[in-house]
Amino acid sequence: MHFLFVNAQELEALMELPYIQRLAYLMGIRPYMDRETHIVGIKRRISYQSLREALYVAPIAGVKTGSPSQQQVKRAVKSLERAGLIEIKSTTRHLILKCLLAEGHQSFPKQADPRPNPLADTNPPHFWPFKI
Repeated sequence: MHFLFVNAQELEALMELPYIQRLAYLMGIRPYMDRETHIVGIKRRISYQSLREALYVAPIAGVKTGSPSQQQVKRAVKSLERAGLIEIKSTTRHLILKCLLAEGHQSFPKQADPRPNPLADTNPPHFWPFKI
């Protein structure tokens, strides 16, 4: 299972932004970030269309539904850059973004238990009462 960890810096930067920008970052950009390079769009490509699909709202009575326009998504990405959350590194053909405030995946080495349990039984009892 994959988890999306968002740090306090990212949340603080997102706090004052409109919902479309928050959702674009949290649902369309950040889940696809390479944890080593913090770049989105190289290992797993994204596009303005994929961001529109991530922001799609299913039909519900009384709620504005559908997807934002491509221009709205482009403006949202630009404003995320102005807010300091991302850096746009796109080429002419591919949307590439760098998540500036994200923290990479840190794998901690397993450490030995500093206090071994002296009561741990090295030979567990046999629960089958009959010899085979």
